[in-house]
Amino acid sequence: MLETPQIELHPVEVTSDFSVSGQVFPGHIPLIKQLGFTRILAVRPDDEEDADEQPPRFLLEPEVLAAGLQFSHIPIESGAAFPEVAIRGAAHLFDETPQKTLAFCLTGVRSLRLWALGNALAGTLPPDEIHKSALAAGFDLTQFSSHLERLATKQAPFYVADDYANLI
Repeated sequence: MLETPQIELHPVEVTSDFSVSGQVFPGHIPLIKQLGFTRILAVRPDDEEDADEQPPRFLLEPEVLAAGLQFSHIPIESGAAFPEVAIRGAAHLFDETPQKTLAFCLTGVRSLRLWALGNALAGTLPPDEIHKSALAAGFDLTQFSSHLERLATKQAPFYVADDYANLI
């Protein structure tokens, strides 16, 4: 088992089925399970940080699975676009049977934005509900409004690559 630095886990609830946090470490997994999460979604690509600040996915994933949780990985690079494959992957993930999901990245912002874009495309939440849930959790998605509306009505392009996407 990987050693977990003395970093506390602080999930931020966005909806009853979705929360975001900073980096997850193997030592956090029992708490994540105790909090009732059934899936962990890794939004960070491997090697953003040194191994002591970000355990490689290939080491974290088996620990998550061994605890009886599901593990999904939809990497979004910090400061980069949200590609179509990632938004479609998130749409598929959130369109499935709802599961209590903890998504993580460095700060939780990329995770929240991916959740918003995926739900808009999947049609699981209308853009106004996405905005309300994000605001209640302390995140402002105003700059993503046009993207959420476009994706909710299935208008191409199905990616987000403007300056707002890069403000992660």
